[in-house]
Amino acid sequence: PIPLQKNVKIKTKKPTTTIAIALDGSFNFYYRDNLNALRREGANLKFFSPINNKKLPESDGIYIGGGFPEILGNLLEKNHVMKKTIKKLSEDSAPIYAECGGLMYLTKSIDYGNKKFKMIGLFDADTKMTKKMKLNYTKGKIVLKNTITNKTHELRGHEFHYSELDSVSSDSKFAYELDIGLGIKNQKDGLIQYNTLASYGHLYFDSSDYAKVFVKNCINYSRR
Repeated sequence: PIPLQKNVKIKTKKPTTTIAIALDGSFNFYYRDNLNALRREGANLKFFSPINNKKLPESDGIYIGGGFPEILGNLLEKNHVMKKTIKKLSEDSAPIYAECGGLMYLTKSIDYGNKKFKMIGLFDADTKMTKKMKLNYTKGKIVLKNTITNKTHELRGHEFHYSELDSVSSDSKFAYELDIGLGIKNQKDGLIQYNTLASYGHLYFDSSDYAKVFVKNCINYSRR
């Protein structure tokens, strides 16, 4: 989780775009450096709660980080307006990047205990909780261009989750092929739909030009 520091001086470009960041009891795992990288590249960050807010902040892109959406799944499910808004923006090709908990939120549902909570349904898959934790450093290649990178290259990151995706559609597009790590299915990770990228793996933005490309895509979306 990120305790948001105040009075931290970062060299940043003048803000040229706004990115909405999900932050509440369900989504709260971010590398602080990733948020700072986005600011440095000219993003104004506005935080919102997928549980409590009916409206997204005015923004040109969305970042939904890790967390535990299953714990407050009933509250996420009940916020129909937020779910519809995010799905509609994705279908409109708004840049959206999601990691782990964010990925789970974008599937059709989350099974937790004896309950099944309906989620956004952008990806044709269901999330099921597992008793065993999957914890790995990940290593592999980005094989498809996506909302955070314009080139194919090696990636390193990590994954830790108590869930897996079930009934993943056979025509799903994956951006990552892993040599180390489990990913979503068959050592593939990074589901792509429209201009949305969602993965179990967490990436460190400063390991490539992820922040720069994501911000550029948000600017391009705002100018359409």
